[in-house]
Amino acid sequence: MIIGKKQLSPKQFIFLSSVLVGITAALAVILLKSFAHLVYSFATYINGILKLSFINSILPIIGILLTVLVVKRLLGGTIEKGTSQILYVVARKASLVPKKQMYAQILTSSLTVGLGGSAGLESPIVVTGAAFGSNFARQFRLSYKERTLLLGCGVAAGIAAAFNAPIAGVLFAVEVLLVDVTISAFTPIMIAAATGTLV
Repeated sequence: MIIGKKQLSPKQFIFLSSVLVGITAALAVILLKSFAHLVYSFATYINGILKLSFINSILPIIGILLTVLVVKRLLGGTIEKGTSQILYVVARKASLVPKKQMYAQILTSSLTVGLGGSAGLESPIVVTGAAFGSNFARQFRLSYKERTLLLGCGVAAGIAAAFNAPIAGVLFAVEVLLVDVTISAFTPIMIAAATGTLV
């Protein structure tokens, strides 16, 4: 970073961090949705060539098998899914999301959803945004409280970017993840959500 942590007040650093987390979470959302759409377009193209009546029944199974292969070969054999894991890391007073969650959900969810699996992109967006916020805070050795705040910023930015709904992003982050949030935490979360929407 050109502007170091030492040259800014703690409040200014958190505001700047919320913007950066908002940008990265929004870019991750764009990548996730684009990759899922690319997989879907490829599957539709293959279906157009083969013209098999049962292909729509087989594609979700292929998606699950590819997802399992990616998890085993690229992600170390394990991956935690769902928003419950984010609630768990916050409740454990750690707010440390594994680094691989910054890209794991993009790969696995895009394959599953793009090939017709009955899953949505909401949970992967939340987990990916939280991972970016948590790991940004870890990079700068921020406290648990600041790490949790940036985790919430990532979630709010992800939801805001995915659904063009900054208020929904803020409310989700505050009501679901950061139940003991203070009034001062609203500003960075709103900044991140607005940034996510703009990106």
